[in-house]
Amino acid sequence: MIFVDWINASQTFPGTLAEDGLDVLPSIPKVDSGFVAKIGRDENQELIDDPEWITTSRLQHRGSFESSIMLRSDGFRVDLSGNVGRLDRPDNLFNLQWDETLAKVNEFVGSHGLPPFSAGEQRMNDNVSEYDRKHGNLICWTGGTVSMIHLTENYVTGSAGNAQAFIDWIATQSKSHVKRGRAGESTVGFGSKGSSRSYLKFYIKADEMLAHAKAHGRTAAEIKADPVYQYCKENGVVRVELEARRLLLRDNQLRFIGDITMPKLEKLFRNEVDPLLTRTREDITRVDLDALDLAPGAKMTAAAYLRGEDVRASLSRATFFRYAKQLRDYGIDISTPLDNATKFTSLIKVVEISPINTAPDWYWTHQFRMTAQAANTAAEKVAA
Repeated sequence: MIFVDWINASQTFPGTLAEDGLDVLPSIPKVDSGFVAKIGRDENQELIDDPEWITTSRLQHRGSFESSIMLRSDGFRVDLSGNVGRLDRPDNLFNLQWDETLAKVNEFVGSHGLPPFSAGEQRMNDNVSEYDRKHGNLICWTGGTVSMIHLTENYVTGSAGNAQAFIDWIATQSKSHVKRGRAGESTVGFGSKGSSRSYLKFYIKADEMLAHAKAHGRTAAEIKADPVYQYCKENGVVRVELEARRLLLRDNQLRFIGDITMPKLEKLFRNEVDPLLTRTREDITRVDLDALDLAPGAKMTAAAYLRGEDVRASLSRATFFRYAKQLRDYGIDISTPLDNATKFTSLIKVVEISPINTAPDWYWTHQFRMTAQAANTAAEKVAA
């Protein structure tokens, strides 16, 4: 099952006309944490009275387990960003889908006196660009817009060893014109964090929980004792996370809240993820280089590549591309080096993985219990 794990959303609300008929006044409350300004200096190095620009700083609402949501309203426009489904929860192994996420977003902004994010009305786009015209983006909505959505799905591999084998295999793959990188031994990413389109990453969930323990206000010992961590470790849970950003959302008609549905988000996720997950030939359960139906040269090249050697340097250009095409059918992409990755032996296990469609029976009860305990602890500290 696919979940929404993060959202950046904005909506502009019309103001009210002042009595003088000239000024437009805010129609909604202002919410911020103060002002940020740029103040220049004159020729005597003295501060200039009038700032070059001034803006409001976002309000950070902190929940238990170091969860948080950023919110700002200048009286006309509301901006929100964060993982609303994880607010006050110890983890996000299982989260909310789109309708539930939007409902929780609106519950949150309502608690600050702000109107809900809505679809608004559908109309023709008066300022359509040539790009939008070419791609059929001719309709817009008057309501909220979204500039980023993180979508996640959990997969079970069967064991901690299988999870690592899967991550190692993903590290041999590539996406066309997309940079691949590796953060430690348990995370592989495709794309750039600064991209305006997308960033896709695969990681071992148990390892990620430990790595972020301090950031979530917990100790490593507390994480290891948590049944969620134990479940992830024992079952070899691997998380796939797609950070869909502004341009990818725009190109898939997912920029406006009025256009977003869970089936459309699921289709986007599958289009971005499945080309990697389904690349291995279905008739292979174990890749034994000696048993592959390949010429000796291609086998030797695959073995050298998986040991971390630069095979491009030892082959002619034509031979390199011929071997690359043959080996790609077996899930081995020699066109991208294995930078900082664990090197393989000549025998590679191709792990069978399957998506986790339902949370264990105990999961949500455990979440609610942890949230309640954190709230009680916070109340006791305030009382003391």
